[in-house]
Amino acid sequence: MRKKVYIAGKVTGLEPREVYLKFKKSELAVAASGFLAINPIEVVDDENATWQGAMRLCIAALMRCDAILMLPCFINSKGAAMERELAISVDIKVFYNLDDLKQWNSSQPHTPSR
Repeated sequence: MRKKVYIAGKVTGLEPREVYLKFKKSELAVAASGFLAINPIEVVDDENATWQGAMRLCIAALMRCDAILMLPCFINSKGAAMERELAISVDIKVFYNLDDLKQWNSSQPHTPSR
C-alpha cells in the first residue's frame, strides 16, 4: 500500500487560483513519486470555509497520513505550522523537500497506512 503524504503550506490571504495551482503542482509531484498525496485544498473543497472549519478537516486528514511535506511557504502560515507541530507530536514523519521524502520511501518497508 502506498504511503499517505499530507501537503502543508500557506493558504490564508492568498488568491484562490494561486493556492489551487501551488497545491495541485505539489500533489502531482508527490503522487508521481509513488505516494498517495493528500491535498488540503481538496480535503476542504470549499473556499468559503472558515479557518477553524478548514483546520478541523485538515487535521483529521493529517492524522491518517504517514508523512507530511512542508512547502517552503509554511513558515508564513499559522495553520501549516500547527500541522507540523501536531505531526511531530504524534510521530508522523516531517519532510521539507521531495528528495528527502523519496529517499525515506525507498529506505522504509511498506506497511499499511493508518
